[in-house]
Amino acid sequence: MQYIMKFPCFSEARDRLKKIKEERLRRSDEVVELWEGVLSKNTRKLGDEVWTVYEQVCIAALDCDRLDISRNCVKLLDARFPNSSRVKRLAGMNLEADGKFDDAIRMYEALTKADETDTLSRKRLIAILKTQKKYRDAIEELTDYLKTFQNDQEAWLELVELYCHELDYNKASFCMEEALIHHPHNHLYHQRYAEIRYALGGFENIDTARTHFAKAVQLCRWNTDALYGMCICASHLAISQKATAQKRRDNQRYGEWASNQLIEKHSDKLGAEGRSKVKNISLLLEQLQV
Repeated sequence: MQYIMKFPCFSEARDRLKKIKEERLRRSDEVVELWEGVLSKNTRKLGDEVWTVYEQVCIAALDCDRLDISRNCVKLLDARFPNSSRVKRLAGMNLEADGKFDDAIRMYEALTKADETDTLSRKRLIAILKTQKKYRDAIEELTDYLKTFQNDQEAWLELVELYCHELDYNKASFCMEEALIHHPHNHLYHQRYAEIRYALGGFENIDTARTHFAKAVQLCRWNTDALYGMCICASHLAISQKATAQKRRDNQRYGEWASNQLIEKHSDKLGAEGRSKVKNISLLLEQLQV
């Protein structure tokens, strides 16, 4: 009832739903509560806007496991738009929520057969394969998808995670490079790429990982994970027999800089009373080796 108390009248509830949709906020519980408490009793006031509201409420209801609401929304939408692929996709999502994956797959396959550019239905198929833990099949389907839609960055990142799940870090690294080409200033992309190269192991991979952890820190100086990654990689390279004397000295300096940044960051958070605890971090970082 907390959301109804904030937006008790029809116009406020309607405007709130519109804002959630426009700003792409994931507030499913709020959407469902406003629908049940206010908007469902005044659907005539929505006019033609009611159909987009039904779609929004349907997706939110699925997210909240309120299949009674989502089924009713699909029923009303299907009666108004019997041949709509968007409505059929919502029906497929309801089938997924019911655990009827085979029926949902048949529906999505029919949609993609009718329209090869229907990316959303193809992604739903991949989501089902993940849910069924058929990761190799999901990789195959997603790889085939990217042959057509090469600029879909979300798909590349999803493929990265699927390959990492299968411990295929070489292919995960390639996919992450594709994402970096399109978003070279995203510090999280550099961090993820560095983590994958570090997982591959070996002098060259760890050297590359240290470079990209450093780039992530350059783009976002308070990226703590990247700072820790820099420390780990630099500590390894500083004692590696494959590194030149100059490279070992450089990495010792990089590691010291990153550890000082971490100590400063944690000192600021802990305040004066907790500064003594930071000494433990310093000791751990000095002993950190791969």
